[in-house]
Amino acid sequence: MQALAVSSGFCKRSSKLKPAAFFDMLFYTVSQKEEESLSYMVSHLQSEFGIRIKKQSLDERFNEKSELYVKTVLAEVLSEEFSTLYINKILPCFSRILIKDSTKFIVPPSLESHYKGFGGDAQLRSKAGVSIQYEYDLKSGKTKELTIHSGDRNDRADAGETVENIEKGDLIIRDLGYFSTPVLKRCADKEAFFLSRLDGTTNVYDANNELISFKKIYASLQKSEQGMTEKEIPVYIGKQTKVPVRLILQLVPDHIYEKRIRDKTVRSKGQGRGQLTEETKIRSRFNLFVTNAEESQLSTEQIFPLYRLRWQIELHFKSWKSVFKIDSYKKVKEYRYTTFLYVKLLLIIVNLQIVYCVQSAFVQSESDKIKVLSLNKSFKTLKTLFREIHRMFRATYHKAKQASLYIQEKLLDNHWLESKKNKLCLPEILQLIACISK
Repeated sequence: MQALAVSSGFCKRSSKLKPAAFFDMLFYTVSQKEEESLSYMVSHLQSEFGIRIKKQSLDERFNEKSELYVKTVLAEVLSEEFSTLYINKILPCFSRILIKDSTKFIVPPSLESHYKGFGGDAQLRSKAGVSIQYEYDLKSGKTKELTIHSGDRNDRADAGETVENIEKGDLIIRDLGYFSTPVLKRCADKEAFFLSRLDGTTNVYDANNELISFKKIYASLQKSEQGMTEKEIPVYIGKQTKVPVRLILQLVPDHIYEKRIRDKTVRSKGQGRGQLTEETKIRSRFNLFVTNAEESQLSTEQIFPLYRLRWQIELHFKSWKSVFKIDSYKKVKEYRYTTFLYVKLLLIIVNLQIVYCVQSAFVQSESDKIKVLSLNKSFKTLKTLFREIHRMFRATYHKAKQASLYIQEKLLDNHWLESKKNKLCLPEILQLIACISK
């Protein structure tokens, strides 16, 4: 901690407020309080470390150097994050299964110069906002990216700027916000793979460079005697950058189609674009997926449940906001806010590692069962066990071992993810993919 404080410029000379004590105070505060008051922090420093410091003096320590300090600590923790490999047998032909998404939320207006707001309707528009880009490997649980950006950062631009981080053998799963044919082409050039929804405006061509008629495909499925609802065809996508892919089409029920049309009509009128085109309407009849993986690597039957795993990242964000309150704020100065935001993210990573570690050690070994700990349940419990977590880091080996066993016992007690009526949960989706693989 001392070395990181010096390298970041947070610690330039000897002070009674040591970097480790400062960080300990931050880490403890974000784990216990939704609003970080100076009075609370001053009291903690005095009771835990015997450090007497005035509120004004402590407030002055929150500056660009404190932000860089905790940001450096977060980077160090991510670089040393261990692999748990708790579902590494799923789809073994891919070295990593990377799921990425972003979450945005409003921050104090005083941060407008630091973090520009994002657009949207009147209720969502903001003067100042934050966008967090998060990517993790489904096979190992390791975090591959966790970065804070201005709220106006575009996901598609992010995809272009981070494409070089993709490695050979990766399988990339993202939502339509990241869709870009040049990025998909670059991914294929790196001998990596992707699974994505097809953007509604992207041109699709056959082997003769003729535009695919979705109207004809819909008619053929409607006329099929076997009542076909799915179809796969090899195509090329993109106008300038043509990328060869497998196009998988899945008919949606009429009530889903009608809802899509209503939503798109409202959105189109709100953007001043008038009536929907016939092409938009006919494409709305399908769920459209594209991938460059071969059938032997990723079968059509595996694609639909696999893409549903992308929603797991939404559950991550939901827990981050409900349990760790990353989107809550009060009016504080800029660097105090950003310092605490980075510490909250670090606390999340530590909690994730604990959950994955417990799961990898105790998940049932039977081939016909896959059990997964509920992140939301585990996060809520771990928030009440901060002193035990702290003891694992700071105490002697014997006491640290006792604390870790206590945490394991708590998490293994009724924290497994359970099935919901008429809805597949993560273990069931994983099991379905595993069964199809066989």
